[in-house]
This record gives sequence, structure tokens and C-alpha cells, in this order.
Amino acid sequence: MLNKYLNKSIVFYDGHCPMCHYWVRYAIKKDIDNKLFFSPIQGDFGQKFIIENELTSYDSVIFHLPNRKPFIYSSAVLELLRFLKLKNLLFYLLIFSPTILSDFFYKLIAKIRYSVFNKYDECRIPDKEMTSRIIF
Repeated sequence: MLNKYLNKSIVFYDGHCPMCHYWVRYAIKKDIDNKLFFSPIQGDFGQKFIIENELTSYDSVIFHLPNRKPFIYSSAVLELLRFLKLKNLLFYLLIFSPTILSDFFYKLIAKIRYSVFNKYDECRIPDKEMTSRIIF
């Protein structure tokens, strides 16, 4: 079952995080070619992907590109921005910052996100626009 999706570009995100949902909606708007798919980390597909790729250290976002090793932490954000061809301030900050520094800030934001944005009790049901691009 997992193999039928591995030829797609997939953003795995924290389904309980309002900030992550915001960025998923943002990515959908910016993905004019409709090539990105999304999967909550807490879902069956997300859990199987994590196990099969032996991802023991990750946080709120994992970015999968076909035939590539999964991207985690700030590298996931940078590669997603690159995939979407978004050359914004965040892109340049990530390009010019050492990975150790950008990963530090990524992990800091990930650590405080629930205290700032609260936490959904369960993975929110996506709207109709998103449903066709979500892999549960």
C-alpha cells in the first residue's frame, strides 16, 4: 500500500498542530501544479512511512521526494520551499544559515508551538479542496 504513493512528493505534518495546518493550506495555494500530497504524521500512512524509513528523530514536518532520503527539520522546510519555487525571506534565511543554526530554531519553534497555538485534540478534517490531496 505504501509503495503506490512513493512516486509522489509528500509533506508529512503534525495533524494536531494548528500552525502546521496553516502551512499545509499555504503550500496547497502555492502548489499551482497540484503535485504535492499531504499526510498527517499520526495517520496510518504517516506511521508506516516513519517506520519503513526508520525515522526515529523527526518533529512536525517530514518532506518526501521520490527516490530521495526524507528531509526533516529545517531541511524539510527548505526543500519544500525549493519544490514550490518560493524564493521568499524564509528561503534565503535557510539557504544562508548553517544547518545546525536553522535546525536549532526549527526545533525551538516546534517545541513551543502547542503553547502558542494550542493543540487540536484530533487531526482536523480537511476541507474539500484539501481532501483529494490528503493521504490517510
